[in-house]
Amino acid sequence: MKRPNKLTAVILTGSRDSHGPLTQGMGIQSKAMLPVLGKPMVSYVLDALAATKYLPDIYVSTADPDVVSLNGPVPFTCLPSEDQAVRSLLGAMNRLPDAEWVLFVSGDHPLLTAEMIEHFVDETLARDLTFSVAAVRRSVVNESYPQSRRTYFPVKGDAYSGGNLFLVNRQKFHGQATFMETIDRNRKKPWKNLAMLNPFVALWILLRQMDIHGVARYASKVFGCETGVVDMPFAECCMDVDKPSDKEIAEMILRRRQERPVTEADSSQPPLYRQGISDAG
Repeated sequence: MKRPNKLTAVILTGSRDSHGPLTQGMGIQSKAMLPVLGKPMVSYVLDALAATKYLPDIYVSTADPDVVSLNGPVPFTCLPSEDQAVRSLLGAMNRLPDAEWVLFVSGDHPLLTAEMIEHFVDETLARDLTFSVAAVRRSVVNESYPQSRRTYFPVKGDAYSGGNLFLVNRQKFHGQATFMETIDRNRKKPWKNLAMLNPFVALWILLRQMDIHGVARYASKVFGCETGVVDMPFAECCMDVDKPSDKEIAEMILRRRQERPVTEADSSQPPLYRQGISDAG
């Protein structure tokens, strides 16, 4: 498996949900700054990135001065954000023309771990994908957290929820901005995206005659590059924090992690901030 010469990570913070029930009356501009067990959500994401074997250069796409002035052990550089996540993604790639691989991560994901990131990147590289998306099966989530309510895209074999991770080969990817913006806008109502597809393909998906990888193969034709979905075995990978019940579940999981004995191989524990690139993988 080919290792990237250098991985660049971009955390997307946004302010799309800043006036929702999670942050109402808290004076928080960006949801990524919401404290979970007393720590801003974006800080958990920074810790997870810093703990991976890839040791990425980390950027944060934000317009929030509180994020810009965030103090912590993980260094990062700020990039200007747009009013939509996809525009921030495309804008970040335009500002990072020399990056080989760019990993995009949601800033409201306190349950993210280095293990999840490494699995996602390793799978993407092994399959030689240009653009990859993490997704989690509903059955995987329900097995561990049946109380968690997520948005799912039903396909043949199961239904999937987005895993808040995107990996792009910056040198090969030439995504269609309008198409991607529409997909992002309809992320909570995925059936609306079917209207943009070939009607026969849309019907095939609607009747659940195409699995998630078949959908990705069709997306490859739309994007003009090898696109794929990485089936993540971690239920927590899709469990970002959008509502108060999500926050309660996240804090429960984080408390359990804190109570576990610390071992050298436990990637859910605070990062080691390793020096140099590991030979593993």
